[in-house]
Amino acid sequence: MNGKLKKAPFLKDQPNAPLNEMIILAGSEAWQAWGNGNGQYWHLLTERIRSDYKQKPVILGYDQLQDLRLFRIAPENQKAIRVVQYGTLSSDQIDSICINLAKHTEADSVLLCNNVGELEQDLSGYIKRIREGDSVAETVQKMTMPEIEDKTLPYIEYRDGKLSGLYYVVPKTDKEGDIINEKATWLCDNLAIVGRGINQNNHFYYIFEWKHALNKTIVREAIPAADLGKAQAWDHFKNNGLRMSACEQLKQLVDYFHAKGECTQNWIVTNMTGWQGGAYLLPNGEIIGNPSQPIAFTAKSASKHGYSTAGTLESWQNEIGRYVVGNATMMLGIATALASPLLNLLNAEPFGVHLYNQSSKGKTTTLNIANSVYGNPKEIILTWNTTPQGINNEATARNDGFITLDELGQAKRFYEVENIAYSLFNGSGRIQGMKEGGNQEINRWKITALSTGEKDLETYLQSKGIAINAGQLVRLLNIPISEPAQLGEFTNQKAHADHLNEMALKNYGVIGRKWIAFLTENKALAAETYKAYNQQWLNRLPAEASSQVQRVASRFAILETALQLAANLTLWNEKQNSEALIKCFNDWLSDFGTNNREKTVIPEQLLGWIFENRDSRFIEYPFKPIESPIKNTAGYRILARQNTEEQEHFYIYPKAFKEALGEYPLKIACPILADVGMLAKGTEKDREYLVRLPKYLDERRPRVYLVYPVEVEEQETPQIETNN
Repeated sequence: MNGKLKKAPFLKDQPNAPLNEMIILAGSEAWQAWGNGNGQYWHLLTERIRSDYKQKPVILGYDQLQDLRLFRIAPENQKAIRVVQYGTLSSDQIDSICINLAKHTEADSVLLCNNVGELEQDLSGYIKRIREGDSVAETVQKMTMPEIEDKTLPYIEYRDGKLSGLYYVVPKTDKEGDIINEKATWLCDNLAIVGRGINQNNHFYYIFEWKHALNKTIVREAIPAADLGKAQAWDHFKNNGLRMSACEQLKQLVDYFHAKGECTQNWIVTNMTGWQGGAYLLPNGEIIGNPSQPIAFTAKSASKHGYSTAGTLESWQNEIGRYVVGNATMMLGIATALASPLLNLLNAEPFGVHLYNQSSKGKTTTLNIANSVYGNPKEIILTWNTTPQGINNEATARNDGFITLDELGQAKRFYEVENIAYSLFNGSGRIQGMKEGGNQEINRWKITALSTGEKDLETYLQSKGIAINAGQLVRLLNIPISEPAQLGEFTNQKAHADHLNEMALKNYGVIGRKWIAFLTENKALAAETYKAYNQQWLNRLPAEASSQVQRVASRFAILETALQLAANLTLWNEKQNSEALIKCFNDWLSDFGTNNREKTVIPEQLLGWIFENRDSRFIEYPFKPIESPIKNTAGYRILARQNTEEQEHFYIYPKAFKEALGEYPLKIACPILADVGMLAKGTEKDREYLVRLPKYLDERRPRVYLVYPVEVEEQETPQIETNN
């Protein structure tokens, strides 16, 4: 049989060096990994194992793995072999590789490794047992290409020919049961079932693989078992490059695949990206790391094609990284991108950064360089001109990932901006019902986001008459953009920005993949590093810092964890990383203050309402001789009296007082207003902040709120320092 074996791809290119380790790339994505010698994974592998990337590996891709018995996959005298898995490689296919090497080579050291060359399994002992007559191996070989038990009955099998693929074969027999003829009906191109699994909604799926009829790429899709045999499944196959017959016998595939599925391995089936089974799933379906089980991704991002790569890590460092360092908000943008895969590892909540400035001081440039971490900036950027449901769907498809939203002012439905900001960082979608009853599974996600606009989020919403919840301001941090100060050899900011924008479209996607690959191997280190930086950030805060400020400090600790752990990738040192983040935090703190935001916003809210309504909705005292009729009366305005210490104050009816507070509840607002001297306390039990209206104003003396329109003095916000 040796003389009949075909040579596996690039076997003839292997050097005659049996003691040197030979590389075999095996799996459904082996060809893509090699990438004609230019594949990112191929370069990453050869760099890691210190091999020459110019030396072609033997490749066992989808076609070769269909029947390895036809191929010689290593020289007969080869002693050391490393098999590196890319994509799907079933246990049966691994066994077939071992059987092939046992029968046709002298290999005594065979290692199965993951996609970065790390040892997964030493196959040497198994191969030795096969040579010694291990019966299990022969059984596996039969399982890989099973024989039809009774070929006198109709069956389905793969056949080569003018139209290769799966055929439904109906034998014709004579009286003795011997086959005298057969009718073979072509059903479809070769279609393999490689796994099965249950998604997060407990829906059952089969995982299929086939080769696209036109572009010859390998397609792998998870198909709901409930759709098999129905138009939904057949149309999905055909739309994705699988040629199928329209014959009646096509329905025979259903039972065929149900039976085949019993012998396949279990998969993780998910519509969520990010951390799955210990590995990381990108929005384009690419997997970084080694999952505990193979992964089938059932939902792609609308920007999935943007999650590609260009350039190298070194070109990103030279053309982008070295021109960003020293420019605080640009470094903050990179930090926000790098922080996204950390959230799940640190059990942290979603958060984002909103960069604002009236001028064009690098807002778009910062978004571009931040997006270059994971993909093509032009293709993965989003805008505020969307809907809450649209952004929720995109967040689900980018779970544990990074989102950018350009130009707040582009939002056509300004009233939806608040909902987008809330739901995006709330980390879950709305409850939606199903036609058959019950509710759909709630979409959940963790993301970091980078947003831009001419105004900060609070000012933008206030200009539209919408009051923002203080909690949203510690989830989406409003930070003014600072002008880039370190321009390198460029003579002005425009030239600096033009270079970065151009280079971001030529160097992208690589640094993010290397960062995630690092995290897959250093999850414990990430948690330990964050714990140390979080304590450091909290220690820097002034004693009076509120719980909201502490929460934001912890988010900056996540950002610093990302920058410091990625220092070998960005080539930025610890001092540069720390100084940039502290500057941005101080800029945020200068606007937000050290108190809880409500202590500033609620007095401002009440004062604004009083100034807006004092001349039109209040009855003045002392009474005017001729008083214009007042509509929708809010209460009484007591004017300050000359030569007395009595200051202007207002008696406000309860309904009007609630109106004045907007969305803030009485239980929160009243203690704050009393604490700053704006609200008087009453004497009645259970009515702590209500007083009786003086009799000279109304003999009925209804209960009202007594408000003094004093402006709260702004205290100077302390700044934190690096050495604190």
